[in-house]
This record gives sequence, C-alpha cells and structure tokens, in this order.
Amino acid sequence: MGYRNSALYTLKYVAAMLDEDEDFLRECSTEMFSEDGCLSAYDDYPVSELSEHIVVFTEVGIENLQQIIRNLRGVANPASKPVTERNRKKPRLLRS
Repeated sequence: MGYRNSALYTLKYVAAMLDEDEDFLRECSTEMFSEDGCLSAYDDYPVSELSEHIVVFTEVGIENLQQIIRNLRGVANPASKPVTERNRKKPRLLRS
C-alpha cells in the first residue's frame, strides 16, 4: 500500500503558503466539499449553529483550491480543457 499523507493544513497556513489573503481563500473554499479536500474542524464543545469552524485542507484540497483561484482569475490551464476541445481539430488555413 502506498504512502498517504494524513496531514491537514489550516486556512491560515495555506494563505501564507500561497501568498493569498485569508478572506479571499475562505470565499473560494465555500464551493468545496470534503471530497474536494476541504474540511471543517471545531474547537468548542458543544458545537452549535453559532460555532465558528476552522477551515482545513488536505494536499489534494490545496491543489483544488489553486484550480479554483486560477478559474476565478481567468488563468488558462491546459489540463482543465474539456475533452471535446482537446480532441477538436484545428481548421487548416487555405493558401491562395
């Protein structure tokens, strides 16, 4: 069985690592779920609807967060093109 990193990285840590604003990253992470590598942790007991949660990311979550940032900023990422676009043939130029 391969090595799996079980470390979690706080929003504050990821913001420093990516040199981004924490509030911006928090906003970006609102569209992420646990399957995307974004989790919530609670530090108070008992947890209520008013409890503040801590946002944490897995390594995959950090990669997904970076993709969300690229998408929001309109930065092209060739790997994210839909399959139909990648397989589409470019038209040939007619020569006179």
